[in-house]
Amino acid sequence: MNVRADIPLISRISEELRDMLGDEFDPETFWDSLDGETDAVDIADRLISSMQDDATLADAAKEYAAEISSRAKRISERAGAKKKALLQILDATGEKKLERPLATISRRAGSISVSITEESVIPSQLMKTTVFPDKSEIKKQLQAGEVVPGAELVRGPDTVSVRVK
Repeated sequence: MNVRADIPLISRISEELRDMLGDEFDPETFWDSLDGETDAVDIADRLISSMQDDATLADAAKEYAAEISSRAKRISERAGAKKKALLQILDATGEKKLERPLATISRRAGSISVSITEESVIPSQLMKTTVFPDKSEIKKQLQAGEVVPGAELVRGPDTVSVRVK
């Protein structure tokens, strides 16, 4: 959607309207008057509608991605089951290898891995520790007026809230 708003014009007319309305400023009158002089309200309406369309498309894309992911998982599981069946055939025949036109299947020894049976008794020098700042606690202290070296409160960019009636 290509929406081009003349922001300097909208700003200038808004300022003029505020000056004209003065102490009798009323948001409804302001917006009605601005709508008569500029296309700001029409552009806002088109942007809101387009945002809602985008949100619907994003939700549909997420749903489709979940369906595709689920399908991929089922296909992978099916391939794994077929691999197990091939191993059973090799086991049943007592052979380690079967050459076929499409592929050669071979029995291979499983790889060695570590299984943790009781984590609490593993020596500390064999443990990994991840250390990172606790941002929620840092924020609490900074908001309480305390100084936290290496941290500061920053305000993010302003945004807009859109509530659908």
